[in-house]
Amino acid sequence: MDLRATVDGRFRALRAGARTAWDVTGTALAPVARRAAGIVVGIGLVLSVLAVLVLVGAARNDASISADEGTTVAEVLDGGDAGHTFVRFTASDGAVLTPATGVLYPRGLEPGQYVVVEYDRSKPELVRVAGRSWTEGLGPVALGVVGLWVVLGPTAWALARRRRAAEAATVPAPDDDVTPDREPVGAVR
Repeated sequence: MDLRATVDGRFRALRAGARTAWDVTGTALAPVARRAAGIVVGIGLVLSVLAVLVLVGAARNDASISADEGTTVAEVLDGGDAGHTFVRFTASDGAVLTPATGVLYPRGLEPGQYVVVEYDRSKPELVRVAGRSWTEGLGPVALGVVGLWVVLGPTAWALARRRRAAEAATVPAPDDDVTPDREPVGAVR
C-alpha cells in the first residue's frame, strides 16, 4: 500500500508541475498569440519578396551575359543533381571551362548531350543555355507565391478571427437595464 501512495503522490506532483509549465508557457507566448496573424502575413511577405528577388537575380545574370556575350557548344556532363547541371565548353580564349555552379536554365538537358550555350566573356563561370532567359522562372515563381498565399492567407484570416472572438468574449456586455435612479437619455419627464 505504501508503494501505491508514493506513486500516486509523485504522479500528482508531476501533473501539477506540467500544469504550471503549461500556464507559464501560455503566459510567455500570449504576446505572440495576439500577433499571430500579423506574424503569418509578415512571413508570407518575406517569402514573396525573396521569390521576386530570385527573378531579379536571374535577370541581372542574363543582363551580364548579354552585355559581353560569347556563344559556343557545350557538352552536358554526368554528376549533376536537381539544382545543378554541369557542362564543359571551350571559351573564346581557348580555355576549357566547367563552371562550378552549373548552367542556368538546364531544364531538359541529359548527360552526353551537346547544347549551344551563351556565357559572359568577362566572367565565364556565368553560362546559360542559348535562347533561354530569366522569364523561364516566371511561371514557377508565380505558382509558388500563389500557393504560398493560398495557405497563409486563410491561416492569417482564421488567426485574426480567433483573436477577435477571444477579445469579444473578455469584453463585458453593456448594461442595458434601466435602473430607477437613472433615466435613459432623452426620456421625457
